Amino acid sequence: MRQGPSSPPAHHPRPTGLGHKGRKGRRLRVTFAAALTVAAALSLGAGVTARQWWDGESYPVADPSVTADRLDARTREVYTALGLPEAALDDQWLRQGRRTGADCPYTGLSHLADQLKDTPASVPGVITVSSEWALKDVTHGAGQAALRRARTELRRQDWKVTASTAVNGDVSLLATPPGSDANVYVRTYPHDRLAVSASSGCARVPEGRSVGERGELDLPPQRLPDGLRR
Repeated sequence: MRQGPSSPPAHHPRPTGLGHKGRKGRRLRVTFAAALTVAAALSLGAGVTARQWWDGESYPVADPSVTADRLDARTREVYTALGLPEAALDDQWLRQGRRTGADCPYTGLSHLADQLKDTPASVPGVITVSSEWALKDVTHGAGQAALRRARTELRRQDWKVTASTAVNGDVSLLATPPGSDANVYVRTYPHDRLAVSASSGCARVPEGRSVGERGELDLPPQRLPDGLRR
C-alpha cells in the first residue's frame, strides 16, 4: 500500500510513546481509512450506498418451489423451440431432476477474506435451483439441427442466446429469457442424447423453510414438457 510522505521531524521532537511499528501501524490505518472514504464516495456517486458497498448486496427472497416451476416452464419453452416432437424422454437422466445447492458467496468488502478463499463460504439460507432432463434417440445430426432451430426461435422471442462451438464443430446454447436471471443450457451428448438444463440465480429462502448444509431442500415433482414420450 502506497503511503504519503511524512512530515519532517522537528529539531526537538517530543516523545510520543510510539515506536517504529506503532507509527507504521497508525499510518496504515489512516491510509486504509482514506481509501475507504474515497471508495465510499465513488460508490455514492454511482448510486450505491456505503453500507451496500461494505456489506454487499442482499440476495432477493424467493420461494424455491415457485422458482423450480418457473425453470420447468422455461425448459418447456425450449423443448417447443427445438422442434423434436418424436423424441422420447431419457428416464435414466431424470436422476438429475430438480435440485437445490449452496453456491452463493458473500459479497461486499467486509467479506473480502471469505471471497479470497479457495472454496468461498456460501451465505446460509441462500441457494440456487436447477432442473434438468434429456431426450434419447436424437442422432447427432438431428440434435445439431434442433439447436439451430432453437437458436433462431428463441432469439425471435427476445431471449438472449449465446452459441458455443466445440473443437469438433458441435454447437451448444446458453439462453436467458427476457426479464429473468434464469439460464437454460442445451447441448448434445454421445449415445444420441440431447440435454436441457436450467438454473436460477442466488436467492434467499423465505423464513420457515428448512435448508440443509449444502443448500438441499424438498421441492415438488418436476414438471416435464406436455406430450413428451417415454
